[in-house]
Amino acid sequence: MRLTGIRQLDELVHPFNPGWVLELYGDPRVVLRVAHYTMAYRSVESTLHVLLNLEFGGLDTLYLVKLCRIFNCNLDNIVVSRAFKLSDTIGALEELSFKRSVVALLVFPYNYLSKNPLEYTEATRITGLISKIALSNQVLLFNTVSKFGRYRPEGGSFHHHAVKVSVKLTRRGDILVAELTRHPVRGYAVRTIHTTILEHPVRQHAEKTLLDWLVENRSRHYTQNFYEHTAIHRKHPLVQLVNNTRETSAQSTEPLL
Repeated sequence: MRLTGIRQLDELVHPFNPGWVLELYGDPRVVLRVAHYTMAYRSVESTLHVLLNLEFGGLDTLYLVKLCRIFNCNLDNIVVSRAFKLSDTIGALEELSFKRSVVALLVFPYNYLSKNPLEYTEATRITGLISKIALSNQVLLFNTVSKFGRYRPEGGSFHHHAVKVSVKLTRRGDILVAELTRHPVRGYAVRTIHTTILEHPVRQHAEKTLLDWLVENRSRHYTQNFYEHTAIHRKHPLVQLVNNTRETSAQSTEPLL
């Protein structure tokens, strides 16, 4: 069964039951690339309901269009919802729970959880809704590593029991390492994938975040203002008079030959 369109990943999770929740987690940048690849591949034949839990960014249309040219996909089959806070995430998941026979791509659904472990109970509510959606739909979950560890995915202990198949993605140079950490009928396994298949058409564009863009434009703005202020300062009559006086003094102190 082709789930992501990436052969090594699909082979790694085989056999797979459509009613199982498949989780891919790890470095957010790598996970997002795989999410885009999956969107393009699955939209050829299915309508996808994508829930993006990020305040900004995350959906790279330039990269998605490139992938759609490869797979000849249908962008109209990709329905995207964006959550800006925890209540938005829960509301969107509740709406998805009433859908039937759709493919749901949940991107970072635990992103808005509190960093305080004592307030981590909302993770259980999110996981419960994901399990409810999976009863009547196919769920592909794209997740990060837990805030309170280095290996297990975000979502807490209940989440660990709700997800049937889990794959950890780690980038090592030009190689993407996929580790099968959870599967009902298979043991631990590893596959390697060359990152060229996930390459962005414009590499610098892919690596630049909104914060980078703001800093760059702020620096350019300050530089431009500095040169404009310096130019105006040099044209001021008093400044020109002082400069002329300095030039005259320098000439008068030159040694006579």
